[in-house]
Amino acid sequence: MNERDARIVAVIKALREGEVVSYGDIAEVAGYPGRSRLVGRLLAVTDDDLPWWRVVTSVGRLVPGHELEQAGLLRAEGVTVVDGRVHAAPVGRFSRPVRP
Repeated sequence: MNERDARIVAVIKALREGEVVSYGDIAEVAGYPGRSRLVGRLLAVTDDDLPWWRVVTSVGRLVPGHELEQAGLLRAEGVTVVDGRVHAAPVGRFSRPVRP
């Protein structure tokens, strides 16, 4: 695995339970802003055991063809999924402030 892919994989492996981010978020944190498609490609072809279900599009859309599985995994971590999109997550891009 080259250094670029290793950096992206490391960011994905660091995602915590209930943390949902976008492909672009992963690319930016790994040091490759604007390379969200690279992240998607890597997730599609890697043999590494990665928490792929925690990565969605910037508008929260789930992985086409894997929506039911991904939604189930996310809901098990406390994420709100409605109509194939993440609406709220405990941590990450889709987190919502808790009202007292």
